[in-house]
Amino acid sequence: MKSDLFTTIDLANGVRVMFTDCTNRYYGDYHRVSIEINLSFAAENYQNIYKFQTLERMGVSGDDVVAVQTHLVDSFRSGTMVYMTKDGFADKFLMVHKKRKSVLLPGMK
Repeated sequence: MKSDLFTTIDLANGVRVMFTDCTNRYYGDYHRVSIEINLSFAAENYQNIYKFQTLERMGVSGDDVVAVQTHLVDSFRSGTMVYMTKDGFADKFLMVHKKRKSVLLPGMK
């Protein structure tokens, strides 16, 4: 079910936040509500997409799926997304992401 919850939001600081519904039914009328949040940045011309977070709730009955999706997205928007609106967020995120990719795990060359 598509709704306006699963849209793309462009923040003033050049961060693009994309919500994707990955909800599925796994047993009878029980669902795994899963919303994937990806980011892209104006500094990279929105070319690269980075997985940021997956919001998830298990065991949701079919009648409650939309309400749980709404709650998860609203909770993200009022909590975590507030930090994404800060001016230095994009630069810090990209720097940390690049640093994580360059660190080798023990035993790897």
